[in-house]
Amino acid sequence: MARLLATLFVAAAAVAFAAPAQASGFLVPTDRVAKPRRCWSIESYKVHVTARGPHARVTVDQVFKNVSPATLQADYVFPLPKGAMVSSVTLYDGVKAIEGTLLRADDARRAYLDIVRRRKDPALLEYLGRDLFRVRVFPIPPGQVRRVVLSYDHVLSADSGLVEFVHPLSTVRLAGHAAKVSMRIGLEAKGALGPIYSPTHDIEVVRAAKNKAHIRFDGDVHARQADLQVFWSTTTRDIGATLLTYWPSHEERGYFLLLATPSPRLRANERTRFKSITFVVDTSGSMSGEKIEQVRAALLQVIPALNTSDRFNVISYASAVVPLWSQPMPVDAKRRAQALAFVEGLQATGGTNIQGALAAALNGPREEGMPSVVVFLTDGRPTVGERDPAKILAAVKKQNPDGKQRVFVLGVGVDVNTVLLDRLALENRGAPAFVRPRENVEVKVSGLYDKIRYPVLTGVRLEAVGMMISETLPAQLPDLFRGSELVVAGRYRRGGSIRVMLAGRDGAVEREHHYVLSAARKGAGLTSDFPARVWATRRIAQLLDEVRLHRKKDPELINEIVRLSTKFGILTEYTSFLADETGVSHAALDVNARRTRKIVDALAERAVGGTGLAQSANQASRRGAQRAPSSAGGYYLGAAGDRDVERVQLHGVRQVANQTFFYRGAGVGWVDGRVPETRKPDISVVRWSPAFFDLLEKTSPDENARLSQEGPLLLLVQGRVVKVVDG
Repeated sequence: MARLLATLFVAAAAVAFAAPAQASGFLVPTDRVAKPRRCWSIESYKVHVTARGPHARVTVDQVFKNVSPATLQADYVFPLPKGAMVSSVTLYDGVKAIEGTLLRADDARRAYLDIVRRRKDPALLEYLGRDLFRVRVFPIPPGQVRRVVLSYDHVLSADSGLVEFVHPLSTVRLAGHAAKVSMRIGLEAKGALGPIYSPTHDIEVVRAAKNKAHIRFDGDVHARQADLQVFWSTTTRDIGATLLTYWPSHEERGYFLLLATPSPRLRANERTRFKSITFVVDTSGSMSGEKIEQVRAALLQVIPALNTSDRFNVISYASAVVPLWSQPMPVDAKRRAQALAFVEGLQATGGTNIQGALAAALNGPREEGMPSVVVFLTDGRPTVGERDPAKILAAVKKQNPDGKQRVFVLGVGVDVNTVLLDRLALENRGAPAFVRPRENVEVKVSGLYDKIRYPVLTGVRLEAVGMMISETLPAQLPDLFRGSELVVAGRYRRGGSIRVMLAGRDGAVEREHHYVLSAARKGAGLTSDFPARVWATRRIAQLLDEVRLHRKKDPELINEIVRLSTKFGILTEYTSFLADETGVSHAALDVNARRTRKIVDALAERAVGGTGLAQSANQASRRGAQRAPSSAGGYYLGAAGDRDVERVQLHGVRQVANQTFFYRGAGVGWVDGRVPETRKPDISVVRWSPAFFDLLEKTSPDENARLSQEGPLLLLVQGRVVKVVDG
């Protein structure tokens, strides 16, 4: 029995461009009476990875607890990347385990099917036919713990210099409780490291040297039940570039993500990375108290950190506009002191003269070739001077016709006109951000300055010769700053060897960066669809901007929003009803489009208050999406009488093995988004029946992952619509 269990789980999908449906180590009871899951919990989960060149050593340290009332007899099962070999395993309960069993997937399928027959747990289906390592865990008395430390080695495959590392985290649903994950990855490449990117998790990357980096992830695995993926490549250039492509065989165009990251060695030249920056600070009466104190604290922190090669200015505005100087001045000790004294004296009183403040920031003389940035902060709507948002935007366009002065906007609280501020930033090649109630203004101001401190390439342009790219997002590429990463999403029609050029200005100098990269042809490339979902998220944001910011009511825009939301399971505040189990079929696009139009009309004029703030926060997140939304996605809505915002989580939609599923109630269960709910199934099988196991004899790993969902299912399996019900 124990050896049969072993067969099942070493992850076939591995480290380079294979299906990432793996799982962290878990327990399978050997006692026939014990339930296969939820009788144990994960008390601690720590992972340490050392990747040097093509070799990776992974050490997993897990602590399990028996949360059942009886002594637990169980096997520890861990899925491994294809070709990986376990180097050591230790069981801590006062003695050491010295024996384990490793079985390969091609020997395991029938053995594991026997285990599934005995255990009858849908969650186990996800690991059908995979390699696994198994070791007997000594009996665990009720309430007691056992610690297992496992190390394995494997070679990281690379495709055109791009390396993928996958670590299994998805089996938390097998445990009654799962602790937070602590993961540390140390990279040491043979050459300088280029972009380091995770499409699944918010990782922290610290570059210790040109060829070394430390990756850190600490998080709740329940929040994103996905295996952790990390990609990296090496480069010899000042700006490293990586191309990730996904082209399903049933589509006429592929999807791509282009990543570009400045090299850490640019730090040696940072004194040449000069810019002009003007802080425009709202000091109206509504800023009194905590807000003005936080803004003052942020500026007192930022001004001493200004580069000596920069120019800067501070403008305060309320009813009147008060600039520190008539134009940005060079940074030196004397002017720093003057600026700090100016900031210390800021007082909150009066109205809000937005147009006057913007005119003072944009109308001054500019030095040719010097990047110019305006950081504009407000907590209200225009109450003094010009109050019409359209006229304010028109005046800004005259003052900044070429968009060479970037305008970054920080809206504080719920009283701002979010449509005005969104357009002000987006039409001037900046970005909007909003400080929600109870958020810290100081942190936002300081964080924004850290992002734009060292410009590397401004006015960025992208060319991809031979790739036939289209629908590139963002449509207007942002400036590239040191320590940041440019992520461009789009579609393409031709794969193979591609010549890519990133061009822009480095101060007064025009620079071009050329690369030879590889794009997958139709039916090839990554097995995960995250490039498509990142692109779809940004495309939905682009369409919603047309509707919300520019008041376009073209039915084709709404139809495309609904189609993309349905296909990729990326639901918004306008399409969230698709996850409602009492709603209409997800396949009824015309009906769903009409319903979406009604919601759009109801929200169209809500530019102020919690609802307006929520819409802007949602759009900012979608525009800048760098990874695919998790299955437990959500969005902000206005709350507390429209004086606040709250986060709404969606539970009626999920992504499983590149397919969207919608929950349609206990009687129907989860429905594959490709299957109209009105279509009759080709076959209907009872879970755990002989017909069900006959089906499992031929299913693929992706199909097994989709079949691992509990309850009734309606889905495509081997080209047929299959209905699965519990007996």
